[in-house]
Amino acid sequence: MLENLMKISVEALKLASRQGADQVEVFTAYTRTRNIYVENSVPHLSTNNISIGIGLKCAIGKRVGFTASTVFSKKDIERVVEECISITKVSPEDPNFESLPDPRKPSGTVKNVYDEDLIEMEESKLLKVADKIVKTAEKGGKVKVLNGLMRLGEFTFHITNSLGVDQDHKGTLVFLHFSAKAGENGRVGEGVEKAYSTTLKNIDFDKFGKELRRKTLTALKAELYKGKEEMPVIIVPVELQGLFDSTVAFAISGEHVNKQRSPWKDKLNEKVASESLTIVDDGRMPGGILSALIDDEGVPTETKTVIERGVLKNFIYDTYNAYIADTESTGNGYRRSTRTVEEIFMRPVSCTVSNVEIKPGNKSLEDMINEIDKGCLVEKFAAPSADPFTGTFGLEVRCATLIENGSLGKPIRHALLSGNFYEAIKNILMIGKEQELIENMKLPPIAFEKLELIGQ
Repeated sequence: MLENLMKISVEALKLASRQGADQVEVFTAYTRTRNIYVENSVPHLSTNNISIGIGLKCAIGKRVGFTASTVFSKKDIERVVEECISITKVSPEDPNFESLPDPRKPSGTVKNVYDEDLIEMEESKLLKVADKIVKTAEKGGKVKVLNGLMRLGEFTFHITNSLGVDQDHKGTLVFLHFSAKAGENGRVGEGVEKAYSTTLKNIDFDKFGKELRRKTLTALKAELYKGKEEMPVIIVPVELQGLFDSTVAFAISGEHVNKQRSPWKDKLNEKVASESLTIVDDGRMPGGILSALIDDEGVPTETKTVIERGVLKNFIYDTYNAYIADTESTGNGYRRSTRTVEEIFMRPVSCTVSNVEIKPGNKSLEDMINEIDKGCLVEKFAAPSADPFTGTFGLEVRCATLIENGSLGKPIRHALLSGNFYEAIKNILMIGKEQELIENMKLPPIAFEKLELIGQ
């Protein structure tokens, strides 16, 4: 398959150069996605999608154009090139465009990003895996798995440009999202469980089903929270991901620094968080969803500390934003998604984090709970995110449990958790030691001080 992608790339590069492009970048990709769906406790194979596509970027002087399409024949390549050249010629000049990436040869290896067994696995076995999750979650009654998705993706991409970049990568991706309901005496509880991996081997399906059941039954017992109180709050990894992605990932992006949108634009080498917080952007994390020797424009990836013991150490850059900042790309130009491999060729590169690791602490979740006299453990928000510019948030709590005298007490729901995430990371009480991979972030549970829980 790689040979076919390379042939498409060579042809597109040659045609675009002949038609007047000063610089050309060609991203070609083969993707295959299999989706197993669960509806009312019954798993079934719904889709098995295969595609080959091209994303083409052309520059004529400082005019830059991009277009993309699936590819079935040489005529498709010719059409894409003609479209891209036409778009480029009528595009306004971009004064910030300097050049596509120069070739830089990567070294080293990346582990656990490609699972041959996953690719060869028969649909019947995949259906059995989904059925096992359903049966585990529903064992004992009350709980019913209403919806489920098990998505398995494989991909190969090739990136080349007219300056000499010529790189490729292949990988696999697994994404699970199951939801369940439980009812009793007119009450209803909903539970959701997710998993992300590059291989099925890393997912404990029995544990997955049990956690789905536990969360659903906890939600069933939850009562409306009344009152308003400032307290320590522990947030689990699956809900932390959205908060870090909407704030910290935004603030360290070179694009937002260049556009003066990052609240940390002038804070390099200053303290922006608690001393207990260290964050690493690792483009080569073993088993990382976005791990590769190169990013999606062919620049070698790096492992870099962005926050060290609370101090902001680095911003991240793709090639375009690195030129603006008069620095080098850090290998943070990405097209790929964390939940699907489909149509990765349709998107131009954006400046964003690769794989993020928040370094763990030394306390188990149980230890963290034991050290809090009065607080809250949050396991589900309606939508975990904060304002990227200010950090403020007001999140609907769908499932949480009050902590009383170091023990879990009454489950609650329909409360509002209010605060500012840029301030919250300055007021970290504890960081747990058990990490989970949530999308492209490896996170432990974190306890924050001074968050406000607001009830009805």
